[in-house]
Amino acid sequence: MFTFIFIIIITVLTFRTNSQTSCDPLLNSMLPPSPYADGYMTFDGRGDFLRTSDLNQLEFPYETTDSFTISTRLKIDQPFRPMNIFGKYRSAGWIVGYHNNEYGYLSIYINNTWKRIHYLGNDTSWHDYEIKYNKSAQTLTTFVDGNQTNLYTNFTYSDMTDVSAFSVGNVGFFAQYGPQSVNVSSYWFKGSIAMLRIDANLNSLVNYGFNEGGGQVARDSIAYFYSDRTYPGSSTCGRTHLMLGYMPAEDTCDPVWSAFDEPVISRFSSLGSGTQYFVSNNGMEYFAEHFSTALTVHSGMLTATGSFNLAGGVPANRIAAWNGSQWSPLGSGLNHEALALVSFNGELYSGGFFDTAGGTAAKYIAKWNGTNWQQVGEGFNSIVNTLFVFNGQLIAGGWFTSSGNTIIQYTARLNNNNEWEPMSTGMSGPVYTFCKYRGELYAGGSFTTASGEPAGGIARWDGFKWNAVGTGVLGGDKTVYTLAVFDDKLYAGGSFIKMNSEFCYNIAKYDGTSWSAAGSGATGALCNQSQGFVSSLKVLNNELYAAGQFSFMNGMVANKLARFNGLDWCSVEYGVDLRPRALEVYNNDLIIAGDFHSASGVAANNIVKYTPKPVLTGITGNTLPREFKLEQNYPNPFNPKTNIKFSITQNSFVTLRVFDITGKEIAVLVNDNRSEGIYNIGFDASGFASGIYIYRLEAVNRQGVRSVQSRKMVLIK
Repeated sequence: MFTFIFIIIITVLTFRTNSQTSCDPLLNSMLPPSPYADGYMTFDGRGDFLRTSDLNQLEFPYETTDSFTISTRLKIDQPFRPMNIFGKYRSAGWIVGYHNNEYGYLSIYINNTWKRIHYLGNDTSWHDYEIKYNKSAQTLTTFVDGNQTNLYTNFTYSDMTDVSAFSVGNVGFFAQYGPQSVNVSSYWFKGSIAMLRIDANLNSLVNYGFNEGGGQVARDSIAYFYSDRTYPGSSTCGRTHLMLGYMPAEDTCDPVWSAFDEPVISRFSSLGSGTQYFVSNNGMEYFAEHFSTALTVHSGMLTATGSFNLAGGVPANRIAAWNGSQWSPLGSGLNHEALALVSFNGELYSGGFFDTAGGTAAKYIAKWNGTNWQQVGEGFNSIVNTLFVFNGQLIAGGWFTSSGNTIIQYTARLNNNNEWEPMSTGMSGPVYTFCKYRGELYAGGSFTTASGEPAGGIARWDGFKWNAVGTGVLGGDKTVYTLAVFDDKLYAGGSFIKMNSEFCYNIAKYDGTSWSAAGSGATGALCNQSQGFVSSLKVLNNELYAAGQFSFMNGMVANKLARFNGLDWCSVEYGVDLRPRALEVYNNDLIIAGDFHSASGVAANNIVKYTPKPVLTGITGNTLPREFKLEQNYPNPFNPKTNIKFSITQNSFVTLRVFDITGKEIAVLVNDNRSEGIYNIGFDASGFASGIYIYRLEAVNRQGVRSVQSRKMVLIK
C-alpha cells in the first residue's frame, strides 16, 4: 500500500538580533496538531497536482486483474469546464474526468472509451463516487452517494500497460528532451478531493485521506518521476513529501509549532504574475507546462529565461526583464529556452536550446545589445549550459563539441576576434557550471577526464590546462551542477554520493586542499541513487542558499530550499512546491526560478523573491522592553521545573498557556492584565509525562491589537 507521509514545517514568530546558531531537526520531523477533523485538498485549476511514482498496479492488467474498485469523494468548482481529475493515462491507461467527450458527465475513460458515472451538469456539491469492475461477471458498475447509476455488462478491456505516473489534479504533461517543448494531454482540475482509494485484487493500492490539510491548496509531492530537459539523460523521483501550502512560517533555525497562532506573513512574494506559457487552440485555452531555467542581473534589471511566452501577462518569448515592478520582453526573444545568462561588456549573453534569437540564426548562443539579438561567433553545434566571465573573458560550457570547423570539447572561451576557441583539450563530457575561487577558475559537470587527465566532475584551470581537484564525484549521476564560494570555501552541489571518497550526498565543500561533507547532505528523493540533487547555490547576507530536489538538508526538513548560516543548515519557511532550478540576488532579495506554482504557500508562477530578515545588531536602550518576545525556556530540556521569560511593550491582557503535542491545553500559567515589562514565570511539570510541549504567549493591548508567539520545550524524566 502506498501512503503519503505528510510533513509540515511550522515555525515560531521570533525576533533575532543576529544569525542563529542551531536548528531543531527533531521537531521538524514530527507532525503538528491538526486543527482539521475532516480535511480535503483543493486544486485551483492552474496546474496544481499531486503525483505519485509510476505504480504499475494501477494499470489493472487484464491478465492478472480479477477486480478493482475506485472510490472517491470530490466536488468540482466550475461547471462545464473540461477537467481531467485523476488517473493514470497516456495512450492505454485510464482517467476520471468531467466534461471531456461526455458533456456535463463525470466519466471514466477506460479501454479507450468514456463510460459515464454521473451527470453533474452545474452541480458543485460534494458526492461520493465508486467504480467497480468484476472480471468474472464482465461488469463495470458505477455508484454515486451509494446509489447505482450505471451497469456496463459484457465489459472487458485489453492490455492497459502505460508508463505515465498516477496523478491527482492533472494527468500527463510529459517533458521531452529536444527542441520541442511539452506534449500536453490534460486539462487542469478546479475542485476538491476529500478521499481517494483504489483497490485491485483485494489489495489497497492508494488510500489518501488529506486530513492534515483541510481546505488547503494541493501543492506538490516529490514522489513523482520526470525526465528533466535541463539535465539531459538524467531523471529522478522522490520520497513522499507534501507541502500543504498554509500558515507560512518565518525564516528561523529554531522551528516551533505555531499551529495555534495567527498565520504569519511569508517573506516570499511574487514577481507580478510570473512567467507562463499560454496556449490557445481551436477555442481551447489553457496554461501549458512552463518553467524558468536561468537568471542574471543586467543593466540594473533582473533577466529570466525559460519555457514561457508570457511574463507578467506581457508577451515575451522565453526571455524577459524585471525592473522591480513590471516585466518587459527582450525583442522577439528566443525560439526555445535558454539555460545560461550573463552580463558581459555591457551586453547580455544567453546560451541554451535555441537556434534563433530575435528571428535571426543563433546557434545555441546569442547576445542582446539592448535593441537587437546577434549570434556570437559561429555559435556551437549543441547546447550551452553555462556562461561565466573570468579575467575579462567570456567562458562557455555545455554539450557542444565544435564551433564552426573548430573542435571544442565542452568548454570554450571567446577571443578578441569574436571567435570561440578551445581551452586545452577540454572535457570528456558536458559542463554545467563555473566558479572563481581564490583567483582560479573551476568547472563542474558530468565528465570523467579534463585535459586528458582523470577528473571526476570537477576541474581547475591553471591558465593552460584543466587539472583534477581530488578524485571527484562518485555515485548518483556523478555530476556537479553548481559551484559557489562561501566563507572562503568552494561549495559544490549536484547529484553524487561521494566527493573525493567522502560521503557527501549531493553537496560538498573544498578548503583549497581537501574536500569534506557539508553535513549529511541533501537527501529525500529516494528514487534517485544519490537521494536527490542540488541544482543551484547562492550567497546572500552572509548565508549560503541551496535549491534542488531534496526534502532534507543535513537531516533538517527543508523542502527543496535550504540555507546555511555557517554552523547549521536550516529550512527557508516551507520552501518551494516543485522544482527550483536557479537562484540569483536582486535588490538584496533572493530570486528563485524554476518549475513551481508556489513558495511557502505564496502563489507564484515559476519565479518568486524571498526577502531575508535584516540582521540587527547592537540594540541597546532602557530596561523596559522594546519588543514583544517570548524567550526559550531555561533549562531546556528540563526535569521537572523550568522558567519561561517574556516581554510585553504595552499594557495588555496576557495569557501564557501550555499544550501537549496533540494540541490539548494542560496548564494556564498567566491569565490577567500585565503592565509593560519583562516577566519570568516558573512551570512545574511534575505531573506530566516526558515529551515535547508547546507554550504559547498571547497579549491583547488596549487598542485590541493581538500579538502571539509560541515555542516548544522538552520534558525528560
